[in-house]
Amino acid sequence: MPSKVYLLFTFFFIIAALQPVYAIQDANIRSESDSTRVLRWLAEAESDVEQGNLSEARRKTRRADSLSDELQFQKGKALSRLRYADILITERRQDSAIVVLSEAIEKYPVSKLRVNFYNLLAVAYSYKGEDAKAIETYAEALKYVSRLDSAQIDRTNAGIRQNMANAYLDLGQTTLAFEYYLDAVRFAEMTRDTSFWATTLNNIGNAYNQEENYERAAFYLEKAKSLSEQKNLKPELYRTTLNLANTRNGQERLQEALDLYNEALELNNQIRPDSPPVIVLYNLGRLNGKLGNYEKAEAQFRESLAYSQQLGIIQGEYYNNFGLGNLYREMERYEEGIQYFENARDIAERLGATPFMQDIRQKLYETNREANRFEDALQYLELYKELSDSLTSIEKEQALAELENQLELDRQNEVNRLLQDKQAQQERRLQVQYVFIVVGSLVIALIVVLLLMMRKSAREREEINSVLESQKEELIEANKAKDKLFAIIAHDLRTPMTSMQGILHLLKDNVISKEELTQLIPELEMSIQKNVHVMEDLLAWAKDQLSGVKMEISAINIHNVVDEIVSSHTFIANKKGVEVHHHIPEDEHVLADQNALQLVVRNVVSNSIKFTGKGDEIEIKAEPNSHNVKIIIRDTGIGIPEEEAGKVFSKKAWTREGTNKEKGTGFGLSLSKEFVERMNGKIWFESTEGEGSIFYIELPKASSN
Repeated sequence: MPSKVYLLFTFFFIIAALQPVYAIQDANIRSESDSTRVLRWLAEAESDVEQGNLSEARRKTRRADSLSDELQFQKGKALSRLRYADILITERRQDSAIVVLSEAIEKYPVSKLRVNFYNLLAVAYSYKGEDAKAIETYAEALKYVSRLDSAQIDRTNAGIRQNMANAYLDLGQTTLAFEYYLDAVRFAEMTRDTSFWATTLNNIGNAYNQEENYERAAFYLEKAKSLSEQKNLKPELYRTTLNLANTRNGQERLQEALDLYNEALELNNQIRPDSPPVIVLYNLGRLNGKLGNYEKAEAQFRESLAYSQQLGIIQGEYYNNFGLGNLYREMERYEEGIQYFENARDIAERLGATPFMQDIRQKLYETNREANRFEDALQYLELYKELSDSLTSIEKEQALAELENQLELDRQNEVNRLLQDKQAQQERRLQVQYVFIVVGSLVIALIVVLLLMMRKSAREREEINSVLESQKEELIEANKAKDKLFAIIAHDLRTPMTSMQGILHLLKDNVISKEELTQLIPELEMSIQKNVHVMEDLLAWAKDQLSGVKMEISAINIHNVVDEIVSSHTFIANKKGVEVHHHIPEDEHVLADQNALQLVVRNVVSNSIKFTGKGDEIEIKAEPNSHNVKIIIRDTGIGIPEEEAGKVFSKKAWTREGTNKEKGTGFGLSLSKEFVERMNGKIWFESTEGEGSIFYIELPKASSN
């Protein structure tokens, strides 16, 4: 996964955010100075952890714990447990930290530190690669935020939500990750804390790095780096510099990336001299591989891998095995590359990380094909296609686009806010000048004139801003419609195109014979025919969404429409062993739009074939009365479950697999219902699970003339 950013989660900032202020009230405490000393030692230990001085942090924590025992100072005991767990996590002793924190949660059920215990416990799970369990634990932490002082609540909410967003991002659940990033931004704005705001910007920039949206990533990371430099926040400066180096690498600005990686390496040595630079070494390996410095890249990958194994950083083991596999593939040492890719595959399966498994299957397919191991290549191609289909979701892509648009709007609002601040400063200067200028009637008159002109100018600016705001909203809506259309087209074209591409690769490499190709042609023909029908639905939907469909109502011969649709579906029906009959009189007419009626009937017939099997029948007939004609489409298929009946015509995309595992777009029948109603008709159905379905399309009757 060379394009994604390899970073350990930056969780430790939350410890400071959650640090409560203690009032010394316990009557059993010997003296105020002793309890104050405990809190001071623990605060110093926290600073020592951040600076990488773990031995000193451990010594102060033990002294604080011992003195708290003597004083029977429960708050000091609880905070000592928290600080000790912090040290264990920094030393990568996650299992020990989990034991300490679990005991603390049980021992101090009413402590204000309960939110801290759960948050740090979730951090330990994340470091072990158990992100799903970490997310559950973060959710527990949020339940106890209300116990904190009001001044700490916003900061704590923001910090935990950032951590949850990082965990969702690591699991590949990008939509949920951006939802929590957006929540974190809202709370972070309320804190007005430079250090915390820098961390928030850094995390959002890292998320955009993983989305390969390097332009937006650079916006957030450059601002975070500037804030960290201004306030001399070295730990945050290290993380931001590393992320920005990854951004420049993705932008192919390789010399800048190299300079930033070296800067991050120096910062790591300053703030954590006892902690190996695992992440920086991995990224330097990637960069040197790009530059063709293969020996240096190999050494850096291997060094980072050794540190990851030593410290139990399972994500580091995955990324470095992946990096070595890519490196050996570029060097055409395919067998070695496959071995490292397989190592990465085993780790991905252990983690249960779907994005990791998707990337590694693609690499194993490509590398096995280049090594002329065509049987293994085909196996990995099929596995990759299966996983790729399962990951694609129209609603997910649409939701992600909306969240990214919201973040982009926040970015634009921030730019506008800075401009407004500048304008406000100018107006304040004018007011000061006004006080000094008022010395006489002539001057007063001049100032009045100036103020009137300014007011007129302000009204004009308000009118211009109103027009711009309206245009911005129109652009946002248009962009949403475009994103939704692209997501749908990408989803429905991927599967048949991937199948055809796979067959073309096999043909190119002489893996299958002409006889085998002849056997595959009917399947391809059916796939293409189904895809044509899907595209017709998509284009109708797109026209309806983007510009509106104008119905051209006229007298339409039902027999001709149904006969044409039955003929075009004969191949698919015969393939499944389904018989389709229609008994529409040749002179039966309805008032309808030609294209809309074809789409509606085709969708219903196609669905009937989809949910029938060998030996089933589909019958189409018409029942006219004095005002309307009812088109009846009856099948003997599997029917519709009662609990799913309400979803059939829903505007939310919903679909289920057919009898031969066929898939659909999920919006054909919804679109059909909308078109029928626009033609002054109605559509409904009756169905019994296991016995079949009957769909009714009722439209106004037209004279045969």
